[in-house]
Amino acid sequence: MSQTIQDNFHIVLVEPADSLNVGSVARAMMNLGFRNLHLIAPRNYDRAAARVTARRADPLLETMVFHQTFDQAIAEMDEVVGLALREGDQPAHFVTLPRWTEVLPERVPSVGHPLRKIALVFGPENSGLRNEHLAECRSVIRIPSTDEFAAFNLAQSVLLVLYDVHRVLLTGGQGSFSRGVLGEAAPPESRRPDWNHYFQLDRHLDAVMTQTGFVREGSPKPVPETVKSLFRRLEMTPREMGILLALFARIHAVLLRDRASDKEDTRT
Repeated sequence: MSQTIQDNFHIVLVEPADSLNVGSVARAMMNLGFRNLHLIAPRNYDRAAARVTARRADPLLETMVFHQTFDQAIAEMDEVVGLALREGDQPAHFVTLPRWTEVLPERVPSVGHPLRKIALVFGPENSGLRNEHLAECRSVIRIPSTDEFAAFNLAQSVLLVLYDVHRVLLTGGQGSFSRGVLGEAAPPESRRPDWNHYFQLDRHLDAVMTQTGFVREGSPKPVPETVKSLFRRLEMTPREMGILLALFARIHAVLLRDRASDKEDTRT
């Protein structure tokens, strides 16, 4: 199966409660040529029910990937983008859908170049993404709607987002693209760190903030989350991430050494 521009995108459904909705999402994806579907801890998933609304999208239901946790699902992604009506306690780059898609031609590699794994994350039908999900997102997207009736259902949200991605990248909404292949778009300068690297950085940041007393018992919870969110919004290369990890690992090691030395001095 040949590579297409849509293969850069991974649709991630967090704790979907209704298998009919999963089938509807699969159908919307197939309508527009997207093939990567992930489910995180689906509630009582029923394949037969999903097939009812999927119609001819059965092949996608056969290849979708199941994950037990959110961290597991996004670990190997190059970018994580959430869909929500709100920013969350620690907002990432909160933008409307048209503002986000208008810069996609600069961020998505052309066919023939290594794919970027861009996770488009949709929350549970009844509550949407929680704060712990939003904190992991580099961008949080809001689909424009009326104030009186702002929320779209799950399948509608997926369809609207993928349609706008398709419009911009494949049908001339921005640029001269056609038939699902980007012929002239410039590839990104380099690949980005995947989310596993950010998880490693989180561990060092937690340790350094605790051991320096920057965060202590009673500190507002949003403070460390804000620091972590700042790094997620940086457009780092893998080399830059490696330097940052080495720096904070060194700081962490020095703090541990000094603490051990202080304890030894106290005993003597």
